[in-house]
Amino acid sequence: MFWGVITLSALALLVVVKMLTVLETRSQDMQYRNNTKRIQEMAEELDTSRRKYLVAVKAEGLCKHKLSQLKTRWASLKQNLEQIQITSAQREQRREKELELTMEKVVMEALGGPTARRDSHFKRVMRVISQVIDMDKQNNSEQLISSVQDKLADMVKDGSLDASPLAKNKGKDSVDS
Repeated sequence: MFWGVITLSALALLVVVKMLTVLETRSQDMQYRNNTKRIQEMAEELDTSRRKYLVAVKAEGLCKHKLSQLKTRWASLKQNLEQIQITSAQREQRREKELELTMEKVVMEALGGPTARRDSHFKRVMRVISQVIDMDKQNNSEQLISSVQDKLADMVKDGSLDASPLAKNKGKDSVDS
């Protein structure tokens, strides 16, 4: 009996040890499964992060490319605008020069033809005409030219242009001959 009790207690001890071992094994198995699940989730998150990173890198590259294209296009448009501004400024300058030359021609014609010298009277008349043009930029330039021609013709009829040094020189030349 003694041996039966010892055997029974050993068996009971073995059953308790086996139960504890099974519980420990299940606990380890649950922990392993949880760790495996976490590792899989982390792997998926890492893969998702890699994809997002690649998409972001590609998007950044595309944006940089588009930005460089837009900068090139902007520089081209800016250069074209500057050329247009220069061209329009040159056109305006040329128009003003042509107007000035036309006015000089009209004044020279009124003062005695294209052979008349540019004397101080001519310069004064041109200065007055330039001031009139500056003050009257809004009006039609053809009307302004015709009104200046009429005024100069009236001055020739009145004899007020004869007081110029050019007229005095003409008078001396006719007396000397």
